[in-house]
Amino acid sequence: MLLPFREHLDFGPTPYDLLQQKEGIPIVRGNIVEDVTTLELGKWARMGVDGCFLNLSNQQRSDAYVCEIPAGGQTLPQRHLFEEIVYVAKGRGATTVWQEGRGKVTFEWAMGAIFAIPLNASYIHFNGSQEPVRLFVGTNCPAMINIFHNEDFIFRNPFDFRDRFQEGDDFLRYNQHVTDRYWETNLVPDVNEFALDDFPMKGKNVKHMRFTLSDTTYGCHVSEFPPGCRSTFHRHGPGAVIIITKGEGYVMLWSDGEKRQRHPFKVGTVYSPNDLMWHGHFNTGTDVMRHFAMRGDSPKYSHDRFRNPSWTMIPMADEDPAIQEEYVEILKQKGVEAAVQVVED
Repeated sequence: MLLPFREHLDFGPTPYDLLQQKEGIPIVRGNIVEDVTTLELGKWARMGVDGCFLNLSNQQRSDAYVCEIPAGGQTLPQRHLFEEIVYVAKGRGATTVWQEGRGKVTFEWAMGAIFAIPLNASYIHFNGSQEPVRLFVGTNCPAMINIFHNEDFIFRNPFDFRDRFQEGDDFLRYNQHVTDRYWETNLVPDVNEFALDDFPMKGKNVKHMRFTLSDTTYGCHVSEFPPGCRSTFHRHGPGAVIIITKGEGYVMLWSDGEKRQRHPFKVGTVYSPNDLMWHGHFNTGTDVMRHFAMRGDSPKYSHDRFRNPSWTMIPMADEDPAIQEEYVEILKQKGVEAAVQVVED
């Protein structure tokens, strides 16, 4: 039997809670964020720009934050002992990354790019344009802060992970398709243009790619759902954070014994299911829908998650028929034909 996930946040303020109090920026909670590009932000002294935290799905394994860099602005230099994956939600700019005694690496990015900061490397984000930049960033900061509960160790640790950093042009040359649905790289210029592999287990015509970015142990993936297509319902442990990068539709969420909830989404919507919460992704638009998800271990440093008993799926033949009937009716109203949902083993 799968037991609900519990951690010490249930028993009072955690070291991560105390850190957030010091940071002093807004905190967004719950499961759904309608649009990260319109969230209200506050002055973030450590970063030198405006920002807010996203502490979603009632867990402290991972978190996310949004920061906005004004036109011509930049963040303050950062360095920390937690993993960080960046999705560019709005605008364009550049990032410089370095380790002491080694050459700096600067690369440009625009809306739709994803990249990771090598662990404990120093970095600065720049906005060289005339419009604000918004970055949506996933981290495992809560877990690291709660383990070590020492901010000097996390933010002022001098150790350089030499095996996680490539100097100069080698940083951007690091790029390999390791196996089906798995890629290692440091920068994906546009998640909406990146070629994905077939993933019939997840749904009819669904495509998918998992990434290890900058040798991070924090995993992420991109999934695509063509018009009239949806995913199977599935559930897993806590900490998944998903942002819609293309298209429209809705996510359906529910926990055992509770009523199903349907939440519409669009580009910029973020959602995060609670621990062991069933969820499914539905494309209701006339174009493909893509999302970018950050969750758990990278494929390089974990066992196949489909062998993990916390990751389970409901075959479409076994789900409540009303779910598919409702979906077909919504598609009909929009003039979209539903795909025949036959999922392969």
